[in-house]
Amino acid sequence: MEVTLVYNVPKPFGGAYVHLLNNVLGAARAGFAVKLFPRTGISKYIKEDLKFLGFDIAVEEADGVEGLVYLRPSDIRSDLKYVRNINNIDVIEVNSMPLWLAAEGAVGLKGPAKFLASVVRDVLVRIMLMRSKRVVTVSSMAAKLLKRDALVEARVVPNQPLPGMGERVGAGRYLCFPSSYYYSYQGLDVFLKAVKMFDLKDYVLLIGKVNVGGLKSVVAKGVRELVKAYSLCKAVISPHKDSTPVPFFGSPTKVVDALAANKALVVSDLPSIRETIEANLKGGWDCIRFVKSGDPVSLGEAMVEVLREGPECNYELKEGPISRFWLELYNEEAK
Repeated sequence: MEVTLVYNVPKPFGGAYVHLLNNVLGAARAGFAVKLFPRTGISKYIKEDLKFLGFDIAVEEADGVEGLVYLRPSDIRSDLKYVRNINNIDVIEVNSMPLWLAAEGAVGLKGPAKFLASVVRDVLVRIMLMRSKRVVTVSSMAAKLLKRDALVEARVVPNQPLPGMGERVGAGRYLCFPSSYYYSYQGLDVFLKAVKMFDLKDYVLLIGKVNVGGLKSVVAKGVRELVKAYSLCKAVISPHKDSTPVPFFGSPTKVVDALAANKALVVSDLPSIRETIEANLKGGWDCIRFVKSGDPVSLGEAMVEVLREGPECNYELKEGPISRFWLELYNEEAK
């Protein structure tokens, strides 16, 4: 059986890319032949990264969209193209949060333009939902909102750690803040306050395109560079804020990256973060510190504690929710 994954991931880094990798891997291991459309340029990186992780999986580029279609809406221009060209969507993923609330998603827009973009996205997603046989989302809170608005019943499929990553990651010394793109809800300002309050400048590392405050930073493109970056880390810091809807309706990949890499975690105590961890983790909770969202004092205290104690993490992981979804979907399609 064949499945075409319709994503709009322009570059081989960031949460969307890791999420796409997991879907390619999950679909292929379940028994689907995988094609990608329309961002064909990304397939080169996916093939290389899957091989690096130890998986020999064929990924082809689709000229058109036929057969089983898995769609993840992203930017408005692509959404318009998909709505026009795809009449039968087998699976649509409402990712991060219900997109019609995604004012944050209209990056670079302000005022009326931002509002208009959110309205257009609202309409597009509703049209695509009506054309879809199955709906998945990464958050139970997003699923409840979909049901509340009488749109659809959605299955919850949070993010999962990339298999094969942990044994390739070495031990490190830094407190790492990963962020390929900076959005306010990620809590970089809280992190910087905590670093300053507790004099931790020499112990922290930014992973991604963010480079502020004179802190050390590295850029990680693709899984090989991500593994190299995480090998510098003692712990991963993810101080998401609760002041926007995104952390409640999302499933942060930096959290599952840390689980995959066996790194200690310092995270905000928010529902979607706990949900993501609980969906993937059997054992190893002693390596995770939950802190009050938006509080640099509790964040700084937890980071100092991790530096002093230096817990050796060996997470025991469940079979990931994305992998389980594809296995079940394959069995449905095979009937």
